[in-house]
Amino acid sequence: MRQVSEGIVLTSTRYGDNRLVVNIYTREEGRRGFLVRMPETARGKVKSSYFFPLSQLEIAFNSPKEKHELVYIGDVKVVYAYREMYSDIRKSSVACFLAEVMGRCISESETDTRFYDVLSSALRRFDMQREGVAEFHLFFLLAMAEYLGFYPHAAEHATDVYFDLREGCFVSVPPMHEDYLSKDVAEDLAILMQARRQSVDGFPESLLFASDHRQALLQALAAYCRIQSGIGGTFKSLEVLRDVFQ
Repeated sequence: MRQVSEGIVLTSTRYGDNRLVVNIYTREEGRRGFLVRMPETARGKVKSSYFFPLSQLEIAFNSPKEKHELVYIGDVKVVYAYREMYSDIRKSSVACFLAEVMGRCISESETDTRFYDVLSSALRRFDMQREGVAEFHLFFLLAMAEYLGFYPHAAEHATDVYFDLREGCFVSVPPMHEDYLSKDVAEDLAILMQARRQSVDGFPESLLFASDHRQALLQALAAYCRIQSGIGGTFKSLEVLRDVFQ
C-alpha cells in the first residue's frame, strides 16, 4: 500500500554509487529507515540537499512487507525550505546535534503526531530566530524528554539541591553513584524548567545563562538523555556545538 507522510530527516549515509540510506522521523510512522535512489545527473528531481539534518519533507513510499525492511522513497518534496538553518554556523551545528540525539534516543516504535507537530513548528521558528539561538537546543532536549517519558521531576523540597540523572529527580543529598548534578548545575536545570513552564510554547528566546553555565547544562542534559534512553558512548556532534557557542 502506498503511503504519504511528512518527515524530519535525522541521518543520511551514502550506500553504493547512487543510493542513500536515510533515517527519517515521520509524522505517522515514527522513526523509519529508507532507501533513496539518487539521479546520475544534476538535472534529476531528487537532490542530496533534501536530506540534510532536520530537513522537513513529504515522502511517498510503499508499506514494507516486514517491519524493519528498508523501502525506497518514491516521490519526495520539501515542505519547508529553511532560510538560515544551513547557512548560519550556529544553527547548522544545532541541527546536526539535535538530529543525532533524536536518531539515537527515539526508537522506531514511538509515534506521536502531536510531538511531531511541536518539533516541526519549533524548528521552523528557530530557523528565523534572532535571539536565544544559543539555548534553543536546551529547551528542545526538555521537549524530547517530555515526549519520551523521562521529563525531570521538579524539586519537592527546598533542600532538594542535587539532581539524580538516573532517577530523574532532585534530591537533598548526593546519591550513592556518580550520575548526578552538582548544586550549581542542578539550580540551572531548575531555572530552565521554570522558564519552559512560563513560556507560551516551551521555547523562550531570551538567554538565561552565561556561556560557562550554558555549556555545563548542555553536558548535563546530553548525559541525562543518554542515561534515560539506555544508550552508550557520547554524542559526536556535542564537541562541535561546544566550540561554536563557547
